[in-house]
Amino acid sequence: MMKNKRIQAQFLINGISDDVPQLLLEENNLVFRNELKEDVLIPFSSIISIKILPINRIYNPSVGLLKDGMKGFIAHRNAGVFSIYFNYFVDLDIVTTTNTYLFESLDLENASKFILKLNETNKIVDDVNLIDLFKTKSIDELKEYMDKHYKDWAKKYNLENPRTTLDENMIRLARNKN
Repeated sequence: MMKNKRIQAQFLINGISDDVPQLLLEENNLVFRNELKEDVLIPFSSIISIKILPINRIYNPSVGLLKDGMKGFIAHRNAGVFSIYFNYFVDLDIVTTTNTYLFESLDLENASKFILKLNETNKIVDDVNLIDLFKTKSIDELKEYMDKHYKDWAKKYNLENPRTTLDENMIRLARNKN
């Protein structure tokens, strides 16, 4: 069904009404809810392992949509400096007795809360020690830490650097910067 295809989803402790794919944490299950509100149950009892790893994607920091729909400049932690800017997400690889589910979070903040809660009841394979970072750093501190360490993690843990669908010129520029 979802085997070997990574799905982007919002990792949530409580579901939301938005039509975005959601990975929900329930008492005895993980539930993947797609845009059509169809649910796939992943019972904890069937889970063999859960692995988390960070991932980055290139983000264009200079242009964004303002609330009125006009394009404008967005301030960010590298404001005023032309740079390739990365957004960080969390990959969640869930191996069950019957399937392998691959997810990528849609943001870092909800993902960190989700992972911390999930880790209370399920042992997570966390090679990079993200859980300790989630426990001790604010999201801004976490992003700055990841800016400093992601390149080394990518080499050590064979992570995509960056994961992207952008054209080759942007990828080349990012690799040279990173």
